[in-house]
Amino acid sequence: MSVNTKKVHLIEVTAIVGIPFATFRYTISKQTILIMNTIIRLSAFSVVLLGILLTSCTEETNKGRIQLYITDAPVDDANVDGVFLSISGIELRGADGWETVATYQEPFSINILDYQEGKAYFLTEEELTAGTYTEARLLLNASADKGAPTSNPGCYIHYKDGSMQELFVPSGAQSGYKVKGEFTLAPEGTVAVTLDFDVRKSIVSAGASNRFLLKPVVRLIANQNAAIIEGTYEGITAESRLVVYAYEKGTYTNTETEADAATGLRFTKAITSTNLDAEGNFTLAFLNAGEYDLVFVAIDEEGEFQDVVGYYGATLSAGARLSLTINDSLLTLL
Repeated sequence: MSVNTKKVHLIEVTAIVGIPFATFRYTISKQTILIMNTIIRLSAFSVVLLGILLTSCTEETNKGRIQLYITDAPVDDANVDGVFLSISGIELRGADGWETVATYQEPFSINILDYQEGKAYFLTEEELTAGTYTEARLLLNASADKGAPTSNPGCYIHYKDGSMQELFVPSGAQSGYKVKGEFTLAPEGTVAVTLDFDVRKSIVSAGASNRFLLKPVVRLIANQNAAIIEGTYEGITAESRLVVYAYEKGTYTNTETEADAATGLRFTKAITSTNLDAEGNFTLAFLNAGEYDLVFVAIDEEGEFQDVVGYYGATLSAGARLSLTINDSLLTLL
């Protein structure tokens, strides 16, 4: 008579966790146990794999894309036809700190004066972590103020007579220029953002050294919220040369016409500005929603201030395009 020598495994099964209402005792072969262990291992692996996939999906859906542009307002000096910037990188600051948007091994150069009145230069499109961003940092390829002039400067002014003048950055500014402004990048969304570079305020004389320093004055604006004013000043003559400055309502005072002792600048509190063309047309772009005073100023052939003509009030909503037709009778005298 043969005897079955396989070991018997005893398993007690308690129904309903924590409430043992019935206990069963039965035998299972070793082969069955191996199968059960394999199933358990596969189940555990599936749970881990599912967790990895869910984490990966979450990380992917927590990204968005940013499109970055740069634009400019005009300079006061009518003899300047180019302000060239050499850009080496761009960073943005979000909830987790600074994040690199773009780094250029070979800095690229642009004439920022080519991008005015609503025109903007496309810098880059990149994927970033979704969230709110509150600052940008613009990295420029320029010599420090105390350094020696270079034969091939990265940043410089170009004049109509063909001459050029190097732009230096203040010592310690090589780490970049911070730009204030807030926008939100939604998960799986796309947002376009523009750096509005005000060259008029950004170039200052270094005094007796006869050097010019580049101290960028830049605004950071989400394009979807940006408003634009397109206007025509009627009755402008061939001899007239006008500039319009946009001020936040109530911030303009008569002292704005006085040249700043340190920089020589006038109209320093203006948000942005533009020149009127020969037909009196003008465009003020990349403005935030709000109330504005548009101050019209007469200048001479060299771009020097002559007189304030008057101002006109305008209200903008986010993303609005406002068309204006203005003449002398509609202006308020200052």
